Amino acid sequence: MRYKIVFVAMLMVWSVQAQRVSFNSDWKFKLGDQTGADVENFNDADWRILNVPHDWSIEGEYSEDAPMGGQCGYLPAGIGWYRKTITVPNSWKGKHVEIAFDGVFMNSEVWANGRKLGFRPYGWISFAYDISPEVETGNTITFAVRVDNDKQPSARWYTGSGIYANTWIDVHNTVYIPNNGTYVRTNKNTLSIDTEIKNTLAKDAKAKLSTVILNPAGEEVARLSENVKASSQNSTSIAQVIELNETKRWSIETPNLYTAVSKLIINKEVVDVNETRFGFRDIEWIPETGMWIDGVNIKMQGICNHQDAGALGAAVPDKILRFRIQQLKDMGVNTMRTAHNPQTPQFYDMCDEMGMLVMDEIFDGWMKKAANDYGAHSFDDWWQRDVADWIIRDRNHPSIVIYSVGNETRGEVGADLVAQCHQYDDTRPVTSGHSSSEYMDVLGVNGHSEKMGWFEEMERDRVFIGTENTHTWQVRGYYRTRTWYRDGYPNKRQKPYWYPDLTEEEVFTYDWTNAAGKKNFKQIFNSSYDNAMVRLNSRQNMQQLRDIPNYAGSFRWTGHDYIGEASYVHGGWPFKSFMGGAIDMANFEKDLYYLYQSQWTTKPMVHILPHWTHPTVKEGTEIPVWIYSNCDEVELFLNGQSLGKMKPGLNWDEMQCQYMVPYTPGELNVFAYKNGKLVANKMIHTANAPSKISLSIDGEPMSKLGDDMVQVRVTTTDAKGQFYPYGENRTYFKVLGSGKIRALDNGSPIDVEKHFEATNRIAFFGLTRAYIESVGDGNVALFAASILGEKKQVSSNMVSIDTQLINLRGKKPSTYVEIFYTTDGSTPSKKSQAYTLPFEVALGTTVKALVIVNGEALEILEERFAMDEGFVWDSVASAQNPGGDQAEDATYYMATLDTAGKGYNGKGYLYFTRNKGSWVEWYQENDGSHGEFKLKIRYSAFDKIRDTYKVELKVNDQVQTIELPATKTYKKAWEVYEVNVQMQSGANTIRLKALEDDGLCIDELVVE
Repeated sequence: MRYKIVFVAMLMVWSVQAQRVSFNSDWKFKLGDQTGADVENFNDADWRILNVPHDWSIEGEYSEDAPMGGQCGYLPAGIGWYRKTITVPNSWKGKHVEIAFDGVFMNSEVWANGRKLGFRPYGWISFAYDISPEVETGNTITFAVRVDNDKQPSARWYTGSGIYANTWIDVHNTVYIPNNGTYVRTNKNTLSIDTEIKNTLAKDAKAKLSTVILNPAGEEVARLSENVKASSQNSTSIAQVIELNETKRWSIETPNLYTAVSKLIINKEVVDVNETRFGFRDIEWIPETGMWIDGVNIKMQGICNHQDAGALGAAVPDKILRFRIQQLKDMGVNTMRTAHNPQTPQFYDMCDEMGMLVMDEIFDGWMKKAANDYGAHSFDDWWQRDVADWIIRDRNHPSIVIYSVGNETRGEVGADLVAQCHQYDDTRPVTSGHSSSEYMDVLGVNGHSEKMGWFEEMERDRVFIGTENTHTWQVRGYYRTRTWYRDGYPNKRQKPYWYPDLTEEEVFTYDWTNAAGKKNFKQIFNSSYDNAMVRLNSRQNMQQLRDIPNYAGSFRWTGHDYIGEASYVHGGWPFKSFMGGAIDMANFEKDLYYLYQSQWTTKPMVHILPHWTHPTVKEGTEIPVWIYSNCDEVELFLNGQSLGKMKPGLNWDEMQCQYMVPYTPGELNVFAYKNGKLVANKMIHTANAPSKISLSIDGEPMSKLGDDMVQVRVTTTDAKGQFYPYGENRTYFKVLGSGKIRALDNGSPIDVEKHFEATNRIAFFGLTRAYIESVGDGNVALFAASILGEKKQVSSNMVSIDTQLINLRGKKPSTYVEIFYTTDGSTPSKKSQAYTLPFEVALGTTVKALVIVNGEALEILEERFAMDEGFVWDSVASAQNPGGDQAEDATYYMATLDTAGKGYNGKGYLYFTRNKGSWVEWYQENDGSHGEFKLKIRYSAFDKIRDTYKVELKVNDQVQTIELPATKTYKKAWEVYEVNVQMQSGANTIRLKALEDDGLCIDELVVE
């Protein structure tokens, strides 16, 4: 303990020598390009003041016409400027000072007092600039940052826009150890440490490097010193080796972290200190058995995740980021893939602390995959610098076990990428998601590895990882008993596994809309039974991972739902997000979450699906009831009567205990046993009409002081407090005290209302999310109110009005609530009907309510009950047959959307008018291997002008001319032209260009 006390005292002295100061507060911001905003005396008086991290895109409105489009989630992009002026402290004078950015998306330019510091095109890289000249010569510094995310789409998923990560001021002495200047490697109990020392002086400097090793308790366990000659205007690297007698190992279960404290001493004075956390663990990769950590064979039970967190966008608060990592760990995940870009630095710190392994990935493509992404414009010029900065920043994290350099891309540059990773870190292997695999240390394969027969034919020369495997889609709270495949079944190219329907006829008919409300055949919700997939369901994937020795890891796509990839995958507007997560965008767990928990965790658990509220299902209809549990045996009761005991099995089709239960309202109760003892229990009830809301906090509560955030869950219930699973009524929020609403969400993939600082939001399948921020140290409470009832009155015409208060910090406020309402659409007042009890309304009624709290009007609520409101209950529930990609949804030039005639698919077709050179271009993603594909072009061509129409077909860089025979009944008769083409793995573009004028119409494209 003596070492610990002495060391703390020394830190108080050392901290004077080097500082890292948060630079997040009080930036000025303005959206749109601002001429002259880079100069010091620019007038920014009318700019908005905010704190970073900041994402301006998520603050905007969703719009079908937004420049981001379906790929990036229908949000605004553009150009934004940030400015900030500071007074230079005297203590900075004579020092080396930098401004550091953890992440800016994208194409950032930074100025200090009008001097341009630099430009970084990649939006997912950390960087810093020297501002010592401004510190030395002036008393103030004005920083200006221009962020250009104007050209869209700039990725294949939602990116956010702006300074979305932390900013810092780093103050060092003129001879110093740079941030990330210490590189630590471990081999058993031996430490190898390389320390970089920079000398900005005009003369050489003699110094001493003292390295102190602290154990996880903060106690000194080793010390080593080295004399250094730091060359003028240069960098010097010092290598040290330290042997410890014993170590506490870093692992998933025990993430023990050590600290290397590097002190730089000149003339007996400590001039700089650098602290580097690391962990002791030895990793071995064996082709036959995968990854071994300290002699233990670890299967990577992985997920892929993007940067955004739903309503919070890309600027994810630390508290929410930590919650999401822990949420995944509780699901049984032990490895995360940073798809397809590095995360913010604190993500890796959290994974170090929490025992979460990381596949650290830097790039999506090495060439264009979206029209204006990094690969299209900057990769060739910048990849070497970005890879170096990335590896140097991240290589000390024990959580990172493997690097990934690309995703479904290609090129000989893959060999160079691997070599550069090894140059800066030779302790970790390099892989990719199905990209130039011949150059990779570890074979990483995406969806192609889901195909039937893959494991019988796979290469066995290296360790294999399913880098994006498996792809199943599901919407929280939505169920279908018929099996669904994205590309249909059978499909020779996809080679899917066959899975039977759960029932001969579909049991459920409720849906987000009916067929007339869908613009595209892809616009469907997917079932939570684990029966909606591309090729392979989640259960069989887990069984393969568990049972195949040389299957080192699997990374499902994805852990959480995310914004973007909505058009190509889900048919576009109003779909705004990707639905492949085990957790939705609002951090609500889906049924799939508990399936993984039943297979990947040991703490006793049990889960039932589906819910037991089915007002349109005929009593007696057999419903497949699934039980997920990691226990030995489960027993299900319906209204107190046992339906028998079952044992969860090891095979994929036995992992769930399935009971075929004749539907009758009441309660389902399941008991789970281990070694004959009851260890877990779950009960669900049939709910009556919605009449109340319940407020609760997910995750950590609000801190007692300072700025903080909490996640409030709003649950729709019936009068008895039972969860109502179809809840879709609107909740209105008001923060009382020193707080504000940051954003609202509900996890819906089709709710396109604004998130940022919204005041009300509809529920989605019974749940709503409110992110509430404190402002300062005062009391904070959240008041919520809702008009509740079934929008279509499928089982009840009763309406209730409920208010709830949840105290978030400090003293709970006293509230006296009065409610007055109208049913004729008029604005309510104190003279309107006072609410005391639920009341009946007829279909077509709009109910409005005035909520008065402590004598002051607080909210006006509104809810309409009608047949054209809310979910539909009688949609056709058949398995969806895949169709084609519509021309009008693609990118096109000098063509018009036409609806004349008949027989076309979708909402119309493209008429190329009289414009020779008109074109239409589709984006196609191939997560399998390259090879020959068949294109089916559906078209109509006017036979009165010419017999054939010459068209240029361009697939990526391959061009050919095809001739489409004219059709006899123009715009009424549609023909299909088939042609074989070569397509690459990953992103592909297919363009049809008219080589002759007039008479050609293109309807859709099918790729087989």
